[in-house]
Amino acid sequence: MRRDFMLRKLIPILFFVIFLAIVDSYYFTDLESLKTENIPASPVIEKLNLGAELSLLSAPIWIAEHHGYFKKQGLDVNIIEFHSGKASFMAMLNQQGVDLSTVAPTPIMFNSFKRHDFSIIATFVHSDDDVKVLARNDKGINNTKDLLGKKIATPAGTTGQFFVDAFLTFNEIPISQVEILDISPTNLPKALQEGVVDAIVIWEPHAYEAQQLMPGKTLRMPSKDIYMETFNFMAMNSFIKSHPEKLKKFLLAISNAIDFIDSHQLQAQQIVARKLALDNKVVSQLWPDYNYELSLNQELIMTLEVEARWAVREKLTDNDYIPNYSNYIYLPALEQIDPKRVRVFQ
Repeated sequence: MRRDFMLRKLIPILFFVIFLAIVDSYYFTDLESLKTENIPASPVIEKLNLGAELSLLSAPIWIAEHHGYFKKQGLDVNIIEFHSGKASFMAMLNQQGVDLSTVAPTPIMFNSFKRHDFSIIATFVHSDDDVKVLARNDKGINNTKDLLGKKIATPAGTTGQFFVDAFLTFNEIPISQVEILDISPTNLPKALQEGVVDAIVIWEPHAYEAQQLMPGKTLRMPSKDIYMETFNFMAMNSFIKSHPEKLKKFLLAISNAIDFIDSHQLQAQQIVARKLALDNKVVSQLWPDYNYELSLNQELIMTLEVEARWAVREKLTDNDYIPNYSNYIYLPALEQIDPKRVRVFQ
């Protein structure tokens, strides 16, 4: 009897203990779940190697880097600096650690005769006065006609090569009446200073460097409005196919940088001046020559076609056809950001 009595006493206690254990387990499990839900997930950081020309053309890149716009889009952008867009572009084409590159139309045109595995993602700046023609005025060069019989240097395969032809044609100087030499961008200022050549065709900041080396001895030839240069972001088609969202994030960061340039011009100039090791006054003087805007325009295709016809006519390529440059444009990345910026007819 005593044993039955004790069992009757213990059973309610046992049930109560089990009940507390269940409640305790449920409560703390739910609490841990709430804690987990409130912990923000670590953002996924994606790596991107960008080849960029070290110039004023690339200002949105330096602004985006300075203000952390790439990181805000979840990108860890490693910027590899080059002294020409062509060098940046060729590093990408040759798979030398460059995912995206900056480049002007001429290298795009030359390589379009050889391959079809790259595309233009967006244009981000255009300028009608970036490329300069500088001559030694102590060599008897006082006007464009004085270039007859002189040596003119520019980097082959770049905008400079096409610009020389356009400049001479505009000034009615037969190209056969001058000697054109191929010299790299960084060596052009010295070549002019040392008298290896009489004139150079080069972009900033190399043009400024040449003028600094020879104060009062250089003459800048009028060349504004002869050629509208654009600078463009390029990617291999294989990269585009594998990383479409990464391209969108990259362009969003560049768009933010351009917005900053538009609303804070003085600060933007100072950032770029520090990056290029130039005086603020110099950058301020050159700044109006550049129009920063993300776009994909039909004019870019037309420019590539004009340059391709020139290359065929001058037998700078073994091909006799003009590529369809609509096939070298990738629209979706920019269309997703702002469709109004895309004005290409395909």
